Amino acid sequence: MLELKKDLQEIKNIEEKIGKKISDILYNLEVENNNINEVKALKNDIYEKTSKVFTYNLRKLIQLESTQKRLAKKIGVSEDLLSKYKSGDAFPSIETLIYISQIYKISIEKLIEIPLSSSDIEGLECNEQNEIDFFEEKYYVYFLVTNVAMEGAIHEGVFEFYNDKVEFKILSKENVIKAFTGKYNVSGKLIFFNLHSITDGMVYINMIKPNVNKDKYIGGLGMLMLPSDANSKPCTQKILFSRIKLDREFYSKNIRDLLSFTLEGESFGHVKVAQWEDESAYNFIKKLL
Repeated sequence: MLELKKDLQEIKNIEEKIGKKISDILYNLEVENNNINEVKALKNDIYEKTSKVFTYNLRKLIQLESTQKRLAKKIGVSEDLLSKYKSGDAFPSIETLIYISQIYKISIEKLIEIPLSSSDIEGLECNEQNEIDFFEEKYYVYFLVTNVAMEGAIHEGVFEFYNDKVEFKILSKENVIKAFTGKYNVSGKLIFFNLHSITDGMVYINMIKPNVNKDKYIGGLGMLMLPSDANSKPCTQKILFSRIKLDREFYSKNIRDLLSFTLEGESFGHVKVAQWEDESAYNFIKKLL
């Protein structure tokens, strides 16, 4: 980290020197008469700055990919050559720069002229995570009915994924009674669903990001924010995702236990889905496959 801060300061100093030289060349007649040598010196400074910015950004990308080996593989160069890039002993070809800019969706100008900020890296990380295909095309979901007349019953719905789009349908006897569409985003260790319906309003769901080392997502718990009582009251509850359709009557107790909050007379400032709860739901679904 200290080395990166030192690099940033050096880049800033060179940038200031380049700015001053360009001003001298443009506005100083004496310098203009000796223009060739001055421009050569300026070009050397520009190359030094470009090389340092690229090296700085390369180190940031190595941090993003966790290891130098992974980055080398991703951009199609040997580890030895990447080490030379990193040390400043070599500079990549234009086609390599274009390839890096395209796979990370950043401009070449930003890659070689502007040091990547922490927010830039977070954006790149988010883009990469969103590209990871966690889900099958369809999941069944279960959550408790909150309307007073039917409180305690178990709702069934389906989640369907179409590339980056999501559709959430709430069912009653196989008929769709509400439908919401939208997208999902990955941030850190969580996945967020923002869904809406012209007639039924908004739905928000967040869940723990599945372990990418496993095959496609099998099932687990999320937190559902869906208004209750004809969209008149705010409501938050758990929602169970399952790759397979569950018999709500046969597994009623199992599903209720997973979806219920047990307070035992305690006072809480918040409720959340714990890792062990999500794993319990996963294990329950896994046994049924």
